[in-house]
Amino acid sequence: MARNPGLNLAYTDGVQRELHALGRTPGTTYYVDSGHASASNNNAGTSWDRPCATIDGGNNKCTASQGDKVIIAARHAENITAADSIDMDVAGVEFIGLRNGNQMPTISSTAAEGSITVAAANVTIRNIKMQANFTGGTTAGITIAAAGDGCTLDGIVMRDTANTKEHLLHLTVATTVDDLTIQNCDFVHLSGGSATNSILFAGTSTYLRIINTFIFADCTDSVVDHLVGAATDAYIDGLTVYNEDDQTAGYVLDFHASSTGIVTNCRGAYNKIDAEMTKGAAMWWIENYFSNTIAQSGLLEPSTAHAIP
Repeated sequence: MARNPGLNLAYTDGVQRELHALGRTPGTTYYVDSGHASASNNNAGTSWDRPCATIDGGNNKCTASQGDKVIIAARHAENITAADSIDMDVAGVEFIGLRNGNQMPTISSTAAEGSITVAAANVTIRNIKMQANFTGGTTAGITIAAAGDGCTLDGIVMRDTANTKEHLLHLTVATTVDDLTIQNCDFVHLSGGSATNSILFAGTSTYLRIINTFIFADCTDSVVDHLVGAATDAYIDGLTVYNEDDQTAGYVLDFHASSTGIVTNCRGAYNKIDAEMTKGAAMWWIENYFSNTIAQSGLLEPSTAHAIP
């Protein structure tokens, strides 16, 4: 594989191992680098020397369920203005952003509709930064459509450029999506915006996994909102959430009363002193600490009201 002379990043050991592993997997690898002088979606895109110019350009060259991968240069940047500007609609494709410290592929939404849409099964997205840059707010940074079963979001970073240029939702998930995994992600709202939720589920889900993720929110409603439909066999582990809003009383974690699964090792805080923290009466809550009073240590939530014989 030819090394992109303009990439200018020190590959970490982890990335080196990952790139080495790509040679042992089926499918075709495509490369995306908007900063390369020869970048074009008319290229074959199979080398750093002749990369695609956009992520959607790389996606469109992939074949469903063949193990294809799209590798995105750390310096790659593009603006999106529509819900289908980046339409990940080919099943089984893995999108891997290269990362060197804070340098990672950056997608800026410059319209309300600007969103990455996952519209096929078994899509994986790693190490992508989503940046809201539209006055009045971007409706959603990433949209998981009903066909997006088996999606994995790993190492996704979400940022606002101003509290008037924000993600109104970081992530929205259609009803009946199964096997969604959100892990190692970092979602941040700036203070004083108009965001409603960080993660919003439109209905039911099965086998949802949220693992080792941080959310700093300023939401007028629940930060993680799964109220409309039940989550079946969900597993939430190592989630840390802070809602800075001090005006309205949603929840940090809000699950439908019929949801099942385990919430464990989570930490949460809400800046509204009388705010409730969690909801999900049919779920197991194990060793979770929450606080709605600044400078006070978190308490077990829900509170311990039973004894184990």
